[in-house]
Amino acid sequence: MAAKSFWSLRWFPNLSRFCQLRINVFLTRNLPFWLSRWYLGLISKIYFLLRPGEKDKIQEAVIRVWQHKMAPCKLARTVRKTFRDIVTHYHEKLVIAYCRPRKVERFLKKKVQLAGEKLLPEALSVGKGVILVTGHFGAVEFLPAVLGLRGYPVSIIYRAQTRCLAESLAKRAKLINLTLIDADSLGNVFLAATKALKEGRLLITECDEFEEWRVGQATDSSFLGQRIGYDRTLDILQRRTGSPVISALLKRNENGGYLLNLNAITDYDNPGSGSVSARCLAVLEKAIQEAPHQWYQWKKFAPLLTAPQETAHAHQESGYLAPKAALSHAFQA
Repeated sequence: MAAKSFWSLRWFPNLSRFCQLRINVFLTRNLPFWLSRWYLGLISKIYFLLRPGEKDKIQEAVIRVWQHKMAPCKLARTVRKTFRDIVTHYHEKLVIAYCRPRKVERFLKKKVQLAGEKLLPEALSVGKGVILVTGHFGAVEFLPAVLGLRGYPVSIIYRAQTRCLAESLAKRAKLINLTLIDADSLGNVFLAATKALKEGRLLITECDEFEEWRVGQATDSSFLGQRIGYDRTLDILQRRTGSPVISALLKRNENGGYLLNLNAITDYDNPGSGSVSARCLAVLEKAIQEAPHQWYQWKKFAPLLTAPQETAHAHQESGYLAPKAALSHAFQA
């Protein structure tokens, strides 16, 4: 008990800051990709050993969602792969921010393939920019660079955990016509997003920032079998700007490559086909069902999980967290 209390002290960094310690940045910049990824995986085991509560929250969220849809052995593998891919995400963040630009460019051009790329020039030809909706899924950290290296004018709404990261990204953004919209420093992100679209840019935003949602009282939506709140920000942005909406999910392949799947969301021929936000979430949900380990928002999704015989409104009001599940050793990451 004392040990858990000790390691729960506020000064101990979260996983993002832990991975961005100077020694980790140095090694990622100078080691081969495969070796720096192995190293980060090793020290992440230490992190989760020191932060068992965080590990349990992620593990329990994955199990709660999939325990009735997977055999125990497959569920155990999914839990282990989820922790592996969470670390992979932070490794990709370090690579994109700190490795030599030429090295990153060669890597991305060799490893990333696009499906549905013709949608981008078609949408940009409308002249109102494009809202490119992604999620905390797969190699999302590579997405701005992948598009920027192909000559697309890109803007992205982001938050940097460290000043060093923010400064490094700002320098690299200038190399590929990328505009960074810092959600922490700007007074009105909505206006900045609108401005980027008026300039005819691709605006990248995430649809699963649950902690940032402004949830209405009358409407909710379904996601991964849970009734959750509903945020109208994306719908309002699309209506005010008239910008086409495209979903963009950069999935990791088993062979070490990546596939960027682009799908049209806006349906001008069928305006009653549902809200933009709901349709983007549906695309993300399908991707998660196919590869649940590639979604790294499980910790923040945990508070939205409802207990049996409990309504969504009740758990939102009480701040419910999923209770500890009875786990066998097979589920330990």
